[in-house]
Parts: sequence; structure tokens; C-alpha cells
Amino acid sequence: FQRLRRLSTKYRTEKIYPTATGEKEENVKKNRYKDILPFDHSRVKLTLKIPPQDSDYINANFIKGVHGPKAYVATQGPLANTVIDFWRMIWEYNVAIIVMACREFEMGRKKCERYWPLYGEAAVTFGPFRVSCEAEQARTDYFIRTLLLEFQNETRSVYQFHYVNWPDHDVPSSFDSILDMISLMREYQEHEDVPICIHC
Repeated sequence: FQRLRRLSTKYRTEKIYPTATGEKEENVKKNRYKDILPFDHSRVKLTLKIPPQDSDYINANFIKGVHGPKAYVATQGPLANTVIDFWRMIWEYNVAIIVMACREFEMGRKKCERYWPLYGEAAVTFGPFRVSCEAEQARTDYFIRTLLLEFQNETRSVYQFHYVNWPDHDVPSSFDSILDMISLMREYQEHEDVPICIHC
């Protein structure tokens, strides 16, 4: 973890991997933290235009995996003003698995805007997207939610794996539930050419 932090600082200060798009004035308000920005060479670009959200910017990067250069999307937990952009990204890239590795609130601070309704609540609308929670399964340290995402008369299932016991600025003491979650994610992921979205 410390090595990653040092490398991240080095990349940022020496501009090894520029982050110019995330530093633009119109995009600053879309970043949760001023020092965690997407690299220009691998950032996720949004092409699905939904007025007034016509910018291609979201604080997210593609990460390569065994199945190609866009196996994962690493992004920040959505802010109130980026929830629509988040759903634009999920829709545009056909994401079926979302991994939420944080709580909505940690140590009294909001870490993630809720972008889904609670199980049993009515569907919620974010711009042109309608989201409902059709099922929720409690597991050790995490929940699996079945979300239905509707856009322009089309509906898709999206599965949210919400890991609730990841300590802020630390790592879990046991990896058993993480390994269990990864195993189930692989079962739910029908297409290997579609990225898995991970946010914290």
C-alpha cells in the first residue's frame, strides 16, 4: 500500500502519467479528491450524451486484466453531481457487475452518494435512468443486490457487490469473504469482454 502511494505521488509530481483532463476547471467539481485523478491515457470517456451532461469526463480509469486492456473500471464513489455520469458509464460500457468497496458514510464523512434505492423501496430516477432494487442477499461482510437499470425503454440487470467491512485507509484482516465475493462475481459475470466496475 505504501509503495502504491509513493508511486502515485511520483507519477503525479513528475507527470509520468498526465491527468490534464481531470484538472480542467469544468471537471474539478466532479472529483471527490483533488489528488486522485484519472490518467489521460487510460481514462474512461463517456460518449453517451444526455443533456445537460454532455461532457465526456468521469473520474474513472480502465485497468487491464487477463481478458484485455479494459477488464475493469476503477472509479470514485459517485458524488451527488456525478450519479448520472456514473449510470451513463455503466450503461455505455454494458457493465453488469459493480463492486462497492466502501460504506456510504465512514468516520462521519460521506464516501459515496447512494445511486440505488434500498431493497423494498420504490425505484429512483437519475436523469433519464430509472433504478430499482429487485433483490438483496446478505453474505459475510457484503451484500449482493440485483438492480434493474432502465433507459429509453430498455432494461438491464446490474449486480452490486457491496463490501461493507473494508476499513477506511486499511485492508481487511481476513480475506475469506473477499475470495468468496470474487468467486460469486465470476459466476454473475456473463461476458468476459465487459468491464467490472469497482469504486470506493
